[in-house]
Amino acid sequence: MAAFFSKFDLHTHSNASDGALSPTQLVQRAYKKGITHLALTDHDCVDGINEAKEAAKGLLTLIEGAELSALFNNEQIHIVGLFLDTQAPALKEYLKNQKIKRIERAVAIGEKLERQGFKNAYEECKKRAAPGASITRGNYARYIVEMGRAQSADEAFSVYLKNGKSCYVKTSWPDVSVAVKAILDSNGVPVLAHPRRYQMTNTKLRELIEYFKLCGGIAMEVGSSQMSPSDRDFIAKLCEKYSLLASLGSDFHVEGAYRELGYNLIIPDFVKKVWEHPLAKPYNFPKENS
Repeated sequence: MAAFFSKFDLHTHSNASDGALSPTQLVQRAYKKGITHLALTDHDCVDGINEAKEAAKGLLTLIEGAELSALFNNEQIHIVGLFLDTQAPALKEYLKNQKIKRIERAVAIGEKLERQGFKNAYEECKKRAAPGASITRGNYARYIVEMGRAQSADEAFSVYLKNGKSCYVKTSWPDVSVAVKAILDSNGVPVLAHPRRYQMTNTKLRELIEYFKLCGGIAMEVGSSQMSPSDRDFIAKLCEKYSLLASLGSDFHVEGAYRELGYNLIIPDFVKKVWEHPLAKPYNFPKENS
């Protein structure tokens, strides 16, 4: 079966957080891939939005977004905010607090990596990121690969950066309810990101979805580049059961075979789509993503 490439990609990253490309480069790559609607959703920041909007003029529709880190039962969860008012006080306050937490965590991870033989890890990652970017585990993973200590970013996470490994640092992110409220108060749509990627049973996942919905959550990612057809159908049915809108996104960070912009982003016809929400109307989504 030929690979399917969606015209919409509503979850991507630039080097304003832990992506490899500048916002301009990301937009240009998306345009070459046939993307018509692109959301920039950097981790706990919107610093790349203005550059991306400028680069998108005449090429594609740029959607203001961010991926907020939060906690549910002590597990890190990501909530994507789409169609955000990036100047909203609620969002600015949330991101300000998150930036402090991210710097503290990044420095602590760097110190642990130093003990594993990586010299000046934090400063080296800062050199490779955009000015002012928050350094995340994604930045460190690429640095570890560059230093020849892992073959891929996934391996770097598995060996050094995942929970339980030598360089993992736990952070007290806000509760999911706080992230959802910040997005709602910023005129945005809260989306539960990549639900199949969390290390939890189906029962726990349903508990998370129920809580997300109770907090005011509106949508969930059904289409994801690395999601199997069976997982996609399972998540789509949960979307329908809990009356959530379906979203899709590659979670693109860097060029790769299985997380490319638009790649494998499929949503079954029986669920309602996030671009049908009233807040999406100004972005002029076509009726069919085909």
